[in-house]
Amino acid sequence: MSKSILNKKKKFVKDGVFHAEVHSFLGRALASAGYAGIEVKVTPVKTVIEIKASKIQDVVGVDGRKIKELTALIQKRFKYPKDGVELLVRKMNDTKALSAQIQAEACKFKLMSGAPVRMAANTIIRNAKAGGAIGCE
Repeated sequence: MSKSILNKKKKFVKDGVFHAEVHSFLGRALASAGYAGIEVKVTPVKTVIEIKASKIQDVVGVDGRKIKELTALIQKRFKYPKDGVELLVRKMNDTKALSAQIQAEACKFKLMSGAPVRMAANTIIRNAKAGGAIGCE
């Protein structure tokens, strides 16, 4: 096996592990903000991580404090230089009802707040169908 193919394999594995770790970390940190995933864009100058969430203000925090803390934690964990990583937030407006992850988090919060199971499930199904889904399972 040639060295370039092995290096490409290692790069894909490394990128996948990075994406999984960042996704897991942000999923825990932003569970109440309607976290729906990330998109990672790597440029020669910096790495841009675009966070998809339904509640932008919960991600940004007061005066941008939470997003700065998350940026600092990711820089420290993955040994990026100062200003080597940038976190951006994108609101999930039109696809919020069709995002399974956002709907699962909404159902979790409804159930944890004491809502009846059938009512929580029916609300999620109604939201998905109102968002343009043909059906929901």
